[in-house]
Amino acid sequence: MIIRPIIYLFLTASLLFISCEKEEEILVEEAIPPIVEDKTATYRVTFSFDWNKNDFPTDYPAGAHFSPLVGWVHQVDNTFFDSGKIATAGIEQMAETGATGVLVAELNAEISNGKGLKVYTGSGLSGGVGTITIDVDVSPQFPAVSLVTMIAPSPDWYAACVDVNLLDENNVFVTNKTVVGRVYDAGTDNGASFTSTNSDTNPKVAISKITQPPLGNGTEVKPSFCTVSFEKILNVKF
Repeated sequence: MIIRPIIYLFLTASLLFISCEKEEEILVEEAIPPIVEDKTATYRVTFSFDWNKNDFPTDYPAGAHFSPLVGWVHQVDNTFFDSGKIATAGIEQMAETGATGVLVAELNAEISNGKGLKVYTGSGLSGGVGTITIDVDVSPQFPAVSLVTMIAPSPDWYAACVDVNLLDENNVFVTNKTVVGRVYDAGTDNGASFTSTNSDTNPKVAISKITQPPLGNGTEVKPSFCTVSFEKILNVKF
């Protein structure tokens, strides 16, 4: 008669131990944090150029090419490269010679003032037809991209994507986006055609979109001249 209570007590204690152990496991599972949403994205940016003699016959130059890409990732609604602005010394140098050193320094200064995330430089294109590709990182605070390249030879003209916002209306990074590359006159040289003699504009005039010959048709530059595509290739979580 004495053995039964001991066995019962042992079994009860064992069940209590197992029960506590299972309860502990459940608490651990409930403590697992939720999945963190994507905060940063990497995009592959592709400039596609089709500057050919058939579509752009007026004064089509020998040795048509594009200088190395340069630009930055920044806040939305930045107008550093856009029409209506007076070109900085860096924009003038890029648009007239294709050099990027002064412009990179200017953009890094903008970043130091909290306006951007990172400066990027890439390759150029040795002809008028082809592609240039570069990868860039964006964040929710700095979701916009501006990249430029000199149209060469030219007095002071450049092709660009300016202030392309990669967040959609729900503040989610888009999977893909394609825009027409814009063609600008930097307002720093008076030349009217590709191989015009250097003639500084003094004082400088505002940057403007090109619509007139030899590149334009009086209304616009054909969209086929330059298109820019953005493809999201990586999400980074932090």
